[in-house]
Formats: sequence, structure tokens, C-alpha cells
Amino acid sequence: MVNTAMRFGVSLGLLILVPLAGCEPADEGPPPQAPPGASWGPPGPPPGDPAAGPAPALAPAPAPAEYTLGEDTDSYDDNDPSALTDFHAALDPVGTWVDDQSYGTVWVPSQAAVGADFTPYSTAGHWVYDNEWVWASDYPWGWAPFHYGRWVMAPGRGWAWIPGRAYRGAWVDWAVNDGYTYVGWTPMPPAFLWFGGVAVGWGGFIGPSWVYCPRGEIFSPAVGARVVSGPAAAPIAVGMRSYVTATPGVAAGPSPQRLGFTAAQTPHPAGSTASSLQRAQAFARPSTAQPLGAHAATPVTAPVARTAVSGSTFSSTRPSITTPSRAAESSPHAATPGGVHVPSGAPATGSAHTAPPASRSSGWHGGGGGGGHHR
Repeated sequence: MVNTAMRFGVSLGLLILVPLAGCEPADEGPPPQAPPGASWGPPGPPPGDPAAGPAPALAPAPAPAEYTLGEDTDSYDDNDPSALTDFHAALDPVGTWVDDQSYGTVWVPSQAAVGADFTPYSTAGHWVYDNEWVWASDYPWGWAPFHYGRWVMAPGRGWAWIPGRAYRGAWVDWAVNDGYTYVGWTPMPPAFLWFGGVAVGWGGFIGPSWVYCPRGEIFSPAVGARVVSGPAAAPIAVGMRSYVTATPGVAAGPSPQRLGFTAAQTPHPAGSTASSLQRAQAFARPSTAQPLGAHAATPVTAPVARTAVSGSTFSSTRPSITTPSRAAESSPHAATPGGVHVPSGAPATGSAHTAPPASRSSGWHGGGGGGGHHR
């Protein structure tokens, strides 16, 4: 009888425990075990003499420095005034700094250094790819003006470089045709000009100087000999359109894969090209640029008064451009296919062209030096 009662009690206990066990999460494991000598909680007070009284309170931790959420404190704005000084050592021996009536302070390469038919991003260099299109210049000083600043065709001077302080693999706009048989590019116009040491916002129109390259030749070591430009490019230009990326606000050329190149066929920076690129990238951040002789970054977000220069009216705010993520993205050139700039006051003299006719669609692509117009 006793044995029967005991068996009944054990069975009843099991019947109770089984439903309770079913209420636990299936993936609940045993609690973590601290290693020998370690504690999972905050450490207790150190041992001491009980008669000595309570331990003194710890000093409060210093308050964190104030900063804007998401701000990159180790970078230069494109219109940082150090752009006017940091590149002198590299560029003074091969060119001249001048104050141009139309484009302000610019650097003009000497003909002895670049030749009579120099065209930026076409002469003496080639393309490589490093998560973006990178212009690999053959000039030993090319790490500076092809990764910083903008190029414009200044009247009576030829190609002139407007200093900028934000890094990019190449400051160019891109175009393709429907079959991607040709790829085109042109120097991106400036977002600001330098007058009296101050960056003044600029929204004038510059006729783009497009060059077009058969897609299979774009990685040619002498790509300048493969491109078509000028009047000969007119038949190609009519079939071209601006290349627009899928990511809003990001401007870049078509990927090599989009052009039919495999990963093994895509050249990346190597050798002297890699060394030049490393120098250019080192100049992009104050922490690595200052040891090379560059200046510290200067905040440049204060507004600049509206100013009339050479009969032109410029925007009243100084652009604040913090990364290589397309400094001129807000310019009309970037928004309008083919880089047509809607003039808000073109230079009194210079390479200003007539604005596109109002009857054109938004896809009108100014041919400029490239010949014709893009649809």
C-alpha cells in the first residue's frame, strides 16, 4: 500500500513538472559562467581597513567634446583656404599662379611641362579603378590637380586649375550611349571661385569639353590617343547621355562590369600609380596631410556677402563641402544631363557659352569642346 502511494506521488509530481518545463524557452541555456577569478558585475570596493572610513569618490569622467552628429572632423572642406597654399610646393616648378579676371586665383601649367595640346584627364595618363574611377597621371605632380580642384578653359591662358581641398579619384562628369559602346567624360565645372583669398559660390555656365572613348579602350595606357573630341566627335555626341547612378546624390562613372570588363580585366592602382594615389589620399585628411607640410583644416561655413566680380553676381553663401562625395552635386551642372550649366551670372569674359534653348528637353547635353550635343 505504501509503495503504491509513493508511486502515485512520484507520478503526480512528474505530471506537474512536465507542463512547467514546457513553459521555458527552447533556446534557453544555462547561465554563463564567469571564468575563475572574474566577476560579471562591477568590481566591488578594494579591501581596506574598515576603520579608515569610506573610500573617496572617484573624479567624474570628463565630458565628451561637442561635435555635430555624423561630422567628419578629420577632413577638409573643398573650399578650405589651405587649397591656396598647400599645393605650391608641387605645382610652382611647372606652372604659374595668376589672378584671372573671370576665374579668380588659378594655376596654369606651363607649356613646357604639358605640351601645346594638353587636355586634363586625357593627356599623359590613364584610367584605373579603385571602387571609383581614378585618373593615373603620368606627371610626377599629377597627384594634386587631378584629384583636387577643378579645371576650366580660361581665355588667353588655356586650361587653368582652380584649387580645391576635397579628394576624388577624378573630378569629371560621365556620359554613355544606349549600347555603352562609347564612354565620355569632361572636367567638372567649379562650384566656387577664389577672389581675394575667399571662396565665392559660382553658378555660371561653362561649355563642357567632352572626350569620347570606345569602351574597350578605356583602360588603354595611352587613352588620350584613343579618344575622339572636337568637331570629329559630333556624330558620337548626338547619341550620348549623362550617366546617372542608381544612388541619389552620388555621381560616378559606369562600373567596369557595366562596360563588360571582368574583375581580372579591371586594372587597379599599382607601382608608381599606387604611390601617387597614396600621396593624393594622404593630403585629404589633416592628420596625414600636416606631417607632409599641409595646413590644418579651417571651418568655412560662414556666409560670404554677395559680391560683384568682373560684372558677375555670385551666390551669397560659401559652399561647405566635406567629403569626396561630389562637391559640386548641388550645382546645376550636376543636375542637368550633360553638364549644362544654367547661368546665374556668367563671367564677363571667358568660356561662357550660350545657355541651351528653352525648347530643349532636360536631357540636352551641351557638347562644348566635344562637339554637338547629347540628347
